[in-house]
Amino acid sequence: MALLAVNDLTVIYPARAGAVPAVRGVDLTLEPGETLGLAGGSGCGKSTMAAAVLRLLPPGTRTSGTVLLEGEDVLTMRPGRLRAVRWTEAAVVFQGAMHALNPVRRVGDQIAEAIHLHDKVSDKRAATRVGELLEQVGLPARRASSYPHELSGGQRQRVMIAMALACSPRLLIADEPTTALDVMVQAQVLTLLEELRRELGLALLLITHDLSVLASTCERIAVMYAGRIVEEGPAAKVFEAPAHPYTRALAEAFPTIGDRASRRNPHGLGGDPPDPRDLPSGCPFHPRCPVSIAVCPTLEVELWPAGDGRRAACVHVRDGHPELVRQVPPHPVGEDAPAHPGPEGSGEPRGGAPVRRGMS
Repeated sequence: MALLAVNDLTVIYPARAGAVPAVRGVDLTLEPGETLGLAGGSGCGKSTMAAAVLRLLPPGTRTSGTVLLEGEDVLTMRPGRLRAVRWTEAAVVFQGAMHALNPVRRVGDQIAEAIHLHDKVSDKRAATRVGELLEQVGLPARRASSYPHELSGGQRQRVMIAMALACSPRLLIADEPTTALDVMVQAQVLTLLEELRRELGLALLLITHDLSVLASTCERIAVMYAGRIVEEGPAAKVFEAPAHPYTRALAEAFPTIGDRASRRNPHGLGGDPPDPRDLPSGCPFHPRCPVSIAVCPTLEVELWPAGDGRRAACVHVRDGHPELVRQVPPHPVGEDAPAHPGPEGSGEPRGGAPVRRGMS
C-alpha cells in the first residue's frame, strides 16, 4: 500500500472576484522511503498540494477527492485524529524559515513544543531530544537557546527540518526548502534532506520550481501547470527528454554551467501563466505552447503514456509523437518567438507569443 495516495484532488479557494480552482483533479502516489519531486512555476498549485496533504488550507476552502495517508483519508479525519497525525505521521518544512519560526521564542522551545504535545515527556527529556535533533541536522545542541534572528538562513532552515522530524514522521513534505538561500547552502540543505531520508527511512515530497534540483535528488518527478499534473515519470528521463512542452521550458530555463552558449543565450517562455478563474479552453497550456496545433484549444487533455515509465498531457504524446515536443527551437529570452513551421490549422506546430523575461 502506498504511504500517500492522492486521488482526483480538487482545491477551490473562496475569493470576492470568484472562486479560484488552485488544484484540479490531481492524482499522486508516494511509496514508503521514496522521493517524489513536484515542480512548476508560481501559481501552479504545488504549495496548495502540500497544504492539502495535512489539511492546512484556510477556512472556506472547498476540497474534493481523497488524500490517503497510510490508507486513511486526511480530508475526512476528525479534528482530534488530524492533530495526532500531524507531526507524527507527516510533517511539513515550509518555505521561508524566518517567517515560519516565532521570532520571540528560542528555537529549542519551538522544537520542544511538538514533542510535548505528542509524546507527553518531561522537560528534561524534551530538551535532550531537541539537542539530538539539532545535531542530527548539523547544528550544535547549544543552538537551542538561540532566537531565529541569531541564526543564518541555512541554520534556520535546518531548525525547521529538525522541528519537522521531532515526532519521527514517515512522510516529510519540503515546500521550497531552499528558497532565498545561496547556492552553496542550498546544496547543503538538499544533501541533508537526502541523508536524513536514507538514515530514517523517510518518504520525501520535495516541492520546488527548480527542475534541475529535483532531477539530482528525486527518483520521480511530477510537473504541474494550471492546477494539474502535465507530466510525471523517472526524474532523469523527465529532465533530459521532456515529453511536455512546459516541462521542456522549465528544463531549458536553467543555464548549463561552463557552457558559454547557454550562458549568453538564456531561454524563456512566452506569455503569462493563466488566471485560474479564466482558464483557456482545451489544453490550458496551448496559448503559450510553441508546438500547439489546431485541436489543442478543444482537446480534453489527460496523462497519456509517453514511454520510459512516463505520462504526459500533450496531444503529441497521445498521437505517439513525443519527439515533436523537443524539435522546435526554444524561445530566446528578450526576443520575439521565432515563427515555427506550419500554418495555423495545418496540424503542425505554430508560432508563439512575444517572450517576457523570466520563467513561470
